[in-house]
Amino acid sequence: MNDPHVVALLYRVEHGESFDYKEAKPLVCDKSPAFHLEVKDKQVRFELKEHYATEEDVREAIEEYIRNWEFDVRLEKGPDSFGLKFRKAEIIDRNPTPGVLSIRGTLTGEPAKISGKLVLGFRKYPSPPSGIRIDADVRTMFDRYMNYRRRREPLPGTAYFCLTRLEEMAIKEKRNAKKKREAASRYFQIDEKVLWEIGRLSSTKGGPAGARKGGGVSHDLTNEERCFLEEAVKKMIRRAAEKAHNPDADLPKISLADLPPI
Repeated sequence: MNDPHVVALLYRVEHGESFDYKEAKPLVCDKSPAFHLEVKDKQVRFELKEHYATEEDVREAIEEYIRNWEFDVRLEKGPDSFGLKFRKAEIIDRNPTPGVLSIRGTLTGEPAKISGKLVLGFRKYPSPPSGIRIDADVRTMFDRYMNYRRRREPLPGTAYFCLTRLEEMAIKEKRNAKKKREAASRYFQIDEKVLWEIGRLSSTKGGPAGARKGGGVSHDLTNEERCFLEEAVKKMIRRAAEKAHNPDADLPKISLADLPPI
């Protein structure tokens, strides 16, 4: 090609056996200055608004956008709920040699293979998020929570790990702070009562298979307490991603009223 131009990148929505997007309505999103996004029948099309000469350059440019999208959905719905698999790039020659047919559509990826019984149906595709960034701390907390969702780690340990990561991150940002929990509350704008409740439940509950400390072996989490901790962990991770995007952001304070009652 004399002047190759990537018109679009095509992906496919991937998911686990417990999820179903067959009834999801098409999604159109034109908020990005770099591309126009359309999702229909699990086919995802990023139509570029800027010039890119190679597929590699485009994929590098939108990689963070895709990671954020997958992170946002998986945090809420679970590790196998949503993913994007690359299929191919649409490429044209903007200055073809006379008499030579321009090539369009190259570099096809492996098709997604999804099988099994689907049990959770979605009426719409999840919208891409904004205002978040996945740094190393966010990724670590997210991976620990995904391990819990895959039943590889008890909830009390996951919750306490995320709580202490927030505290360490806050102390780092507020170098003159002495009390970790107070610093985490102020920096991440989470009511201190929420953080103390997370600490209490993760330290004193869990039962024989999930207790983080010996005192919690004889006290399993109730259904209400489990729901509280799960939602609290998700909110801590999302808030960390919001602060990673903009450390100076003035965000709504997360209070006990924003979490399931216990």
